[in-house]
Parts: sequence; structure tokens; C-alpha cells
Amino acid sequence: MTLCVCRTELADGFLCARCRAATYGRLLRIPSLYRLLEPELQPSAAAPSYGRVRLVEAPLPVSAEVLTMRGPGGIVGVLEDWWAAMQASRAGSAPVISGTIEQRVNTAASRLAFHLDYVVSSWPQAGSFATEIRQLDERALAIVCPPDTAERGERLGPCPAEYDTGARCGAVLRYFRGSVHGVTCPWCAVVYPPNSWADLRAWIDHDEQEALLAG
Repeated sequence: MTLCVCRTELADGFLCARCRAATYGRLLRIPSLYRLLEPELQPSAAAPSYGRVRLVEAPLPVSAEVLTMRGPGGIVGVLEDWWAAMQASRAGSAPVISGTIEQRVNTAASRLAFHLDYVVSSWPQAGSFATEIRQLDERALAIVCPPDTAERGERLGPCPAEYDTGARCGAVLRYFRGSVHGVTCPWCAVVYPPNSWADLRAWIDHDEQEALLAG
């Protein structure tokens, strides 16, 4: 008797219909999650000067977890390792990998989704594959869509504090319920008191609009 990763008995193949559908959905979603992780990074972009807080040194990225997931050994590494293993099993060849990391994520996820019928019906590693794809999806979702917004706070946008070079801090600002003393940047530690929130909203909107226009 063969069991699916969810402990369902299988008449044939290596994944039940429910786990197959869940894995397929995750493969379609992961490229979007990869893109949605980008705002959680510490950007470094020029910004206009109009009376904002001035800082001294340019910061490093805020989240090591996000950096890891968006780097060569993160989401793209997991997807391409499974793509290579699946293709070696099915065709005895290696995948052709090219493009930016984002393009590689899209390609690997789409190829794995395209060959999912083979994975489900004929690949003994299907259970391990489905489990790791689920774990990868959950890691990204925990950052992009945290289950407890009271704990992680409401995302406001990038910190508009500027350095002498003209680059802005850009760390993600969050408002936590009951924060009566202001919004504090988790990276540069600038505090935006309640009486500055109207200006803060205008600065964030200005920077995000400029980033969209820049492209």
C-alpha cells in the first residue's frame, strides 16, 4: 500500500488529487510571492529632499530571511534543484538555466507545473517535492501575508528618511495598534510622532509614485 504525504491511501501514483491540486496552486503562486517579497527589502534609491530627517550612513537590508529567499540559494535554488531532479528522472538531461533570478523562478515554477502529471503518476520523489514546495510557499506567505497583523503591524510603506548622499532609508515602516508615541523605523530608528503622520503619508506616497514612474 502506498500513502500520499497527507497519509491518504493511493491506488496508484504518488500524490492524491488533493495534494496534486495544492502543489499545482503553490507552483503558480510562488513567482508572485517572490515579487511581493521585494518591498520587504531595504531599497537604495535616490529621493528628493524636502525637509525630511537626514541620516549618516547607508543601511544594510532589513530582513536576512527575505534576502535569503530572493537570493540564489532561496526560492530559485529550491525550484531549480527540483526541476533538475525531475528532468534527470524523466529525460536524463539537465535544464537550461538563464535570465535574471525572477525570470528563473518563473521558468522553473512553470516547468514543474507543466510536468506535474508525470511527477504525480511516475516520480517516487513526488512526496518530498510536494512537501518542500509547501514549506517554501508557507515561508513566503508568512512574510507577505502574516497571520497576525497585530504582531507584525500594518505596513505603511518605505521609510522616507534621507542620507547625505540623497539615498533614502527605505526600510518598511509598520504601525502597531496602540502605538501612541509614533511610528519607529526598524532600521534607522527614526521616530515619526503622530503629529508628523500626515507628512509621513505624503512622503511615502511621493516616493512610491516616483519609483513607479522610474520603472
